[in-house]
Amino acid sequence: MRLNVAGKESFSMKGIMLMLIFSLLGLYVFAQSPERPNILIIMTDQQTAEAMSAAGNKYLKTPAMDKLAKNGVRFTKAYCAQPLCTPSRSSIFSGKMPHETGFIGNAPEKDGQWPDSLLMMGKIFQNGGYQTGYVGKWHLPVPTSKVGQHGFKYIENTSFLDYNDAATPSFCARFIKENKDKPFLLVASFLNPHDICEWARGETLKMDVLANAPPVAECPPLPSNWRIPELEPKIVRDQQKTVGLRTYPSVGWTGDQWRQYRWAYNRLVEKVDGYIEMLLGSLQKYGVEKNTIIIFTADHGDGYAGHSWNQKQILYEESAKVPFIISKMDGSMKARTDDMLVCNGVDVIPTICGLAAVNKPGYLKGADLSKRMSNPSLSLRDTLVIETDFADNEELLGISGRAVITKDFKYIVYNQGILREQLFDLKKDPGEMHNLAKENASKNKLLKMRNHLKQWCTKNGDKFNSGL
Repeated sequence: MRLNVAGKESFSMKGIMLMLIFSLLGLYVFAQSPERPNILIIMTDQQTAEAMSAAGNKYLKTPAMDKLAKNGVRFTKAYCAQPLCTPSRSSIFSGKMPHETGFIGNAPEKDGQWPDSLLMMGKIFQNGGYQTGYVGKWHLPVPTSKVGQHGFKYIENTSFLDYNDAATPSFCARFIKENKDKPFLLVASFLNPHDICEWARGETLKMDVLANAPPVAECPPLPSNWRIPELEPKIVRDQQKTVGLRTYPSVGWTGDQWRQYRWAYNRLVEKVDGYIEMLLGSLQKYGVEKNTIIIFTADHGDGYAGHSWNQKQILYEESAKVPFIISKMDGSMKARTDDMLVCNGVDVIPTICGLAAVNKPGYLKGADLSKRMSNPSLSLRDTLVIETDFADNEELLGISGRAVITKDFKYIVYNQGILREQLFDLKKDPGEMHNLAKENASKNKLLKMRNHLKQWCTKNGDKFNSGL
């Protein structure tokens, strides 16, 4: 009996000791596990990739954007899925290309357009246990009231009113304050520098007030590629005439007018940079700065006087390339640049899911850039395809185009016109002024890019037909 009692006592003591060990081990593991990071997506509207002082632009000052670049990775070859508001935004918030979503032109906020089977970013993160918020410009083909569909429980400042951008930091601050103890996804969507459209037309600006442009001598110089290039598909200038001067008031502008345009555009970028600084201040104020990963990008770029183009839609670098920075303000990310090809339309959702350990929909094909962040030598993509469909706001013009982009080359093709193709050596000709498509020496490269696009379209269900 004593042996049995002793045996029971011994077993009991061993059991207690084991339970204590496992409990302590569990506490240790929990203590060592990092908190789920907050995700803050900052979006501007119509900001070309080079419109940051961090990108080497000497004619504007963007301290907030520069701060993001100094605390993270700036991707220097990032593109939008399509350089137009609704198609690009629909892509960013679904992870699908415009030809897949069906939103290839601007569309109204109307119920019943967005397919129920296509999950939106807010819903994905809401399902993943995150608090979700959206502040600022919406321009998505889903009513903001359909919270059950888009998944952003806190949604503010989306109505188009004067000075929306100025109110966005305050609404964001309120969301951060109310959710600082829970993991959150917050989108801060600014409208500027989109006001350059109104400035070009001589209209009152919606977001801010600018002084009159100074004398030309005090404005930024013209870009080296400001003239219309030779061997450009005629269709892109023809559609300017179809749409009219309200969209393209710059037709026939002198070099002096373009210089003043660039001055005004730079000032609008600086305006929105100031609001971004306020937003970053709220992260610090409410103690979430160290546990928040920030993605900064834009829905598309702007012609910025390159090729004598204002607005977007065209597939040149200025309109299609966007800023793209992933940063964390606690000093844990070493500042660097990365020349991997990025498409913010298909890459944002896989990336933030990877960063936050949230399950992404299995049908998404974009790159998870968090893997590249962990291993800069990892190759996730060597070729990128983006698209365009020219439109007069919500009215499609039937003019479609695609671009195939590699490390050093870009191939552009449209579905109309006698001359439809452009081929550029981006390394030797970053301004895209010398079309190689008609040169015998580039015939093999042209055929290779053309075939790649055909194969890509077949693989991805893209019905684009160049007729070639």
